[in-house]
Amino acid sequence: MESKGVSERMTNPEQRWRPISLLPAFRFAVGRAAKTAAEQAGNMRLAIAQPDAVDRFELARMQLVYQDTALNVAMCREQLQRWREEDVASDQQVALDLLDEIVQQWADDTQTVLDAIKTLMHPSRG
Repeated sequence: MESKGVSERMTNPEQRWRPISLLPAFRFAVGRAAKTAAEQAGNMRLAIAQPDAVDRFELARMQLVYQDTALNVAMCREQLQRWREEDVASDQQVALDLLDEIVQQWADDTQTVLDAIKTLMHPSRG
């Protein structure tokens, strides 16, 4: 029996649904991930102007990381939806709304990174 490769394990994370009591910790973690993606999106915008600044090995590594990130964004969206289906307090509703905005920006920045990687790896297909 063949074991799963690292890439397959990385891109198929097991979701564990969290109770809404963990919303503050969840928001902190998502906020940190979103900040990192925003910084990388800015770096990739600069890299587009200097295509030789990033080697193909690094681009391939980033592609794996940000494909996983896109999966994590999707899982976060599903977690938020599950929380919204609960009977939440008004302050939790406000926190969920703010978290939705953070997750949307995280998704946008993640897609920016993936698009830039595609452009840099395949300049003629950009």
